[in-house]
Amino acid sequence: MGGAQKSMLHPYEDHDTTFGELFSLAKTFAKGGTFNEKMDGCNLTWRFRDGTFFLARNYAHFRAGGQSIEDYRKYLKGHPAEGQFTRALDRLERMRNAIKASGFFEDYDDGVWANMEVIDKKAPQMLRYDIDCFVIHNLCRFVENPKPHTQIVKPTSISLNRFSSILCLSGVRVMHAPTVTIPPMERTHVYHFRDYVMAHMKEYDLGLENTLEDYIYESIKDSFLVENVDAEHAQLLAENVTGRGKHDIRKLREGYDKGTQDYINKLCLSSNRIKTINGILGPIKNCWLCFGARRLEGVVSSLITDADRATTRLDDIIDFNIEVVNDRREEKPTIYRGFHEQLEKFVSYDVEPQIIEGFVYETDRYIVKLTGAFQALNRVCGTARYQFGELFEPK
Repeated sequence: MGGAQKSMLHPYEDHDTTFGELFSLAKTFAKGGTFNEKMDGCNLTWRFRDGTFFLARNYAHFRAGGQSIEDYRKYLKGHPAEGQFTRALDRLERMRNAIKASGFFEDYDDGVWANMEVIDKKAPQMLRYDIDCFVIHNLCRFVENPKPHTQIVKPTSISLNRFSSILCLSGVRVMHAPTVTIPPMERTHVYHFRDYVMAHMKEYDLGLENTLEDYIYESIKDSFLVENVDAEHAQLLAENVTGRGKHDIRKLREGYDKGTQDYINKLCLSSNRIKTINGILGPIKNCWLCFGARRLEGVVSSLITDADRATTRLDDIIDFNIEVVNDRREEKPTIYRGFHEQLEKFVSYDVEPQIIEGFVYETDRYIVKLTGAFQALNRVCGTARYQFGELFEPK
């Protein structure tokens, strides 16, 4: 999604996720059913007041109350997705009378925005959908504290499904929460995920009620104990990395030899903590993504009408990117290495290119996504375009 809305979380990115919640999510996806589809489009966040549109692409736009359509067009001048957004703004303006007639935004103050995805056939992201449309995800409000973010606002008198239907009267196709229905998957996949994660839990005697943060904490503490760091110091250092405490790392590392001090710095300096946490969660993350890749293999987006054509197109894009990157490996070796790392990751899932970005699932506590192989595949398919400026031309 991106834009002013930033990104939705994978369950492993929320460290308050319990292992019980993680297994419950896997079971829910494994048993099949109807799920909300996550779209591979561009975000357009807007509001409407007195016949005028206001748009936001970032937090600064929110704080300023938004930009007019004219200013937004200027802002996007030269943007890689300028054509896509220009057509989207044209379509948005076509909806003006329908929005005004609905009186939808009269129920809200000026701080409430529509969070919408732009689907454009002429300028697709990785996936090329067969339908031009807008997908309204939710209403939101920009909030500054405790850190800048958008907060979902519940609709009042008119539901978003009803509002989307009204907007379709303008001749522009608008949807809210499109869904995809899938059958159950083989139980072996969810059993593999469960058994793999439980093996990691058992290393630190963790139960279903424990969180990923507990796992991170215990893993860091154990790493220091192996290096003969004092047990109390190991605990305090683990608290620093997980955010449970804030202790003076300089005092904690005093008295240890240089090798141990370097190891403490490697794991615990503020500049290294994200890397430390990602390294610890890496195996669980990869297992979740592998499970997701299996779950999403063969699932067709609700906006794709020809699955074979969509799959063939992605196969061709992968081949195109391999050729471009290999031809220019001497020019940009770092990009070459990063590309093949992502390609190997996608190949390791042993699935066909997925023709759906994924699913969105809402629990009582949070909204999470299941995207499987999409992240690795998206990076593979976008390297020639975004790193070398070479566009794939369909045969």
